[in-house]
Amino acid sequence: MKTEIDKLALELKVVLQQEVRLLENLQELMQDERELLLSFRPHQLLEINKRKEILIGQRNSLEGERHRLTDRLTVLLCLPKDADLATLAEAVEGQAGAELRRLRSILAALVDGIRELATLNAALIEHSIRSIRGSVTFLKKRFFNSDTYGADGAIRHREAELSSVQNRV
Repeated sequence: MKTEIDKLALELKVVLQQEVRLLENLQELMQDERELLLSFRPHQLLEINKRKEILIGQRNSLEGERHRLTDRLTVLLCLPKDADLATLAEAVEGQAGAELRRLRSILAALVDGIRELATLNAALIEHSIRSIRGSVTFLKKRFFNSDTYGADGAIRHREAELSSVQNRV
């Protein structure tokens, strides 16, 4: 039984290491996304989103493998079925347990960092949307209401003056 636990712990370690690399890549992409949001480069944002979707799909696959391994380990270690990774890592003895605890801490920190970036990026996106809506509303009120154009389709005098001022700037 000890060798089975060690074998599964080693497999879990490999999966967790892969998850760490994947989450590091995701965090880096989200930092890049933040820069793109600040500099408003929508075409590059689309590429970042595609890459994020791929990473999230890969992470979901790894997460499934992690759950499969942790389910088997919880049975062998006589832990409750709903035991989390921290509890499981504490139950595994020796270097394998220490490595699982280390990887779990790294994963937790990465997930926290990604959540924080997601919150910040969402706030930037919301701010951009509000700014665009405000600009559109301003333009509609300023140039597309009934007072802007005459019955003949010509720009009324006041707006025509604004256009000539704009041309001089």
